[in-house]
Amino acid sequence: MVLNRYNSTKLLILGSLIVIGVISGFLLIFYKPLFMNWSETNLEYVVVIHRHGDRTPTRTYENDPYKDEQKYWPIGLGQLTKKGKRQLYYLGKIFRKRYKKFISKYLSKSVRVNSSDYDRTHMSAAVLLAGLFPPETDQIWSHQLIWQPIAIHSVPITKDKVIALQAPCPKYILELDRVLAELASHETLEDKALYNYLTENTGQNISTLRDVEILHDTLLIEERNGLPLPTWTRKVYPTLTREKAILSAISFTWNDVLKRFFGGPLIKDILWQFNEKSEGHLKDMKLLLYSGHDSTILSVMRALDFKGFLMPDFGASLIFELHKLNDKYHVKIFYMHNAEVEPTELEIPNCTTHCTLDKFLNITEYVRSVDWDTQC
Repeated sequence: MVLNRYNSTKLLILGSLIVIGVISGFLLIFYKPLFMNWSETNLEYVVVIHRHGDRTPTRTYENDPYKDEQKYWPIGLGQLTKKGKRQLYYLGKIFRKRYKKFISKYLSKSVRVNSSDYDRTHMSAAVLLAGLFPPETDQIWSHQLIWQPIAIHSVPITKDKVIALQAPCPKYILELDRVLAELASHETLEDKALYNYLTENTGQNISTLRDVEILHDTLLIEERNGLPLPTWTRKVYPTLTREKAILSAISFTWNDVLKRFFGGPLIKDILWQFNEKSEGHLKDMKLLLYSGHDSTILSVMRALDFKGFLMPDFGASLIFELHKLNDKYHVKIFYMHNAEVEPTELEIPNCTTHCTLDKFLNITEYVRSVDWDTQC
């Protein structure tokens, strides 16, 4: 009797294991995407938008105790600092670790680098590339300098509608002026008092959100460089000035019309690349880099309806990856708030973390439909 019960139990366990095995096999065959480790999928194309590294202030103010450029900012205003160079070099190292198996060495047919036409963005791209693509074997041309030159492309600032976003667009400016006027009409007595306080203490006219944003940026840079701020700033900086700086930054993409012009062209460019890749074109292309500004990243984030990413720090990066899984293309998006953190995957608004390229094209159709040359 004991032996029979033992045999029955053994048969029951064996039968259960067979059933579980059949079910598992069925799921693996027909529902493989549910168990797929996305790091092992076929990565097809990577697009990175990154902000330049730490810089000196772009402007000072009339009563600024640190406005002596020769004394405090000898490399010039708006220039990449040593810290900024280190940040972007380290960012390149992060990307090398992440994509070394995907693209192990620099090839001009596989990599394209676009930059806004500013010193700090060109230099940021250069040091990032030094970290990302150190020369190897046949690429080494000097044993005294383990570095290789890589082409960086740009257009004049006044023609840049993709990265610097400063190409003239009368329709955009008209709508932006309307939005700013509407925001100004809702300003309170406290807002007016803030403007008056800042005007009195800076020695120059501070009367708009943009004025406060520029001042906040200057104070932030000075503080980060260990320069004691004037006592009058304690009343308003960083809380009050930051609130206005954020409002100013998002005003450029306040509504759908503004998002189409200030973000739409770059999204259109990225998705054109992905679509071409999916259709068998751009066979050799693997990596496209955009070296830009906080406004570059913020405009794309807001045009895609991401929430909460309001002040991208130096070295912040937005990463688009195109994956091919079971003959379907998927888009994944990652974000780095600065150059010292690992990329974090984002859930794409109105889609998922496993967003198909077709759906991503569909949900971005409105912002991509802008025709700059005819609609501006």
